[in-house]
Amino acid sequence: RARALLQQLPPQDCDERYCPDLAEEERRQLRAFSARRRQEALGQGLACPVPGPCHGCPCRKCGRRLNKGDPGVSASRLGDQFWHPSCFSCHFCQQQLVDLIYFQQDGRIYCGRHHAELFRPRCASCDQLIFMEECIEAEGRRWHLEHFCCLECDEPLRGQRYVMRSGRPCCRGCFESLFAEPCQACGDPVG
Repeated sequence: RARALLQQLPPQDCDERYCPDLAEEERRQLRAFSARRRQEALGQGLACPVPGPCHGCPCRKCGRRLNKGDPGVSASRLGDQFWHPSCFSCHFCQQQLVDLIYFQQDGRIYCGRHHAELFRPRCASCDQLIFMEECIEAEGRRWHLEHFCCLECDEPLRGQRYVMRSGRPCCRGCFESLFAEPCQACGDPVG
């Protein structure tokens, strides 16, 4: 449960204490972002027997009927609709919502992680939301400028050529000296 909560509700998405390297402007933006999300989107589902007026209503996710007295989950921010307990899950990752904590957007429910990612990119290195104007986008992911570094020497790779190794970028020099296959004829690394 604790591991699932950390995955679905990353503390760095709502508390600046978990983001020690943020500049003051980024801290201000994180506080405002977190407060707005709590006010506009955060809710906790209520597990209860399906009431009589909802007898025969379809589950909001799977469409199968819910009968009076069946276990169900309601989400007050989304009106008088019910879900089967196993259907009360994040629209993006399909994981059941731990402790029924959800965020709503456009009539859909999300875990905290994926709701935040609707509005802000997440750094592939530190797992924090990116509040800076600039970030690096490579290999279908995004990084803080200072976090897009060689996995071996930690040198920033902004504007340089790199090779992906184990899902992380590696500078050309480190790749050639550590991982590149030598040429059979001359012995130099094959770039």
